[in-house]
Amino acid sequence: MQEYSFLLAIAGVLAAGAMSPGPSFFVVAQNALSRSRADGLATAVGTALGVALFAILAGFGVVALLEQMPKVYLVLKIVGGVYLLWIASKIWRGATQSLTDSEGIQENPVTGMEGGPWRSFMQGLIVQTSNPKTAIVIAGIFAAFVPATPPPFTVSLVTVTAFIIDFSWYAIVAITLSNAHSRRIYDKAKPTFDRAAALFLVLVALRLILGEAL
Repeated sequence: MQEYSFLLAIAGVLAAGAMSPGPSFFVVAQNALSRSRADGLATAVGTALGVALFAILAGFGVVALLEQMPKVYLVLKIVGGVYLLWIASKIWRGATQSLTDSEGIQENPVTGMEGGPWRSFMQGLIVQTSNPKTAIVIAGIFAAFVPATPPPFTVSLVTVTAFIIDFSWYAIVAITLSNAHSRRIYDKAKPTFDRAAALFLVLVALRLILGEAL
């Protein structure tokens, strides 16, 4: 198993990346605070699956191929940016709605659609996969730590590691923020938190769409 010691380095890099504030964090936090623990955990599963999918694509060279197709990569960034802008608009418009005012309402305040954990799972998955920057980071990890032309077993190990690290962190976030105390604090500061989260997502979206101009 010594030849797989590079997994420890990969786990460290992935953990640092997952803990860095980004769109996934705000979406998991939003669903855990405004909906339920189950929604937060479902979102965490979605974001983790998105990272795992990128790991599979990177392992088989698909991400590297996309990097050599700038027009396709640009389209992916624009689509991802537009989706993040749409989420930001939903969060902003729901900022003034108190949690106590939305008791029993099944509409997700972020997606604007009815549904429970399944919708939250899909949102986490789409948010993660709509950001091609994540794919580039995963590709960089493969280039730095994984042997060239890795066998399927190695790709599988990295994929499982990526899923576990990402899910573990966001599960902690979801569990922590979905308790009653956190929700009471959030309800009092909801307009400020939601608008700050929306503005952050707008900045990320504009960065994706406009590239290095920002």
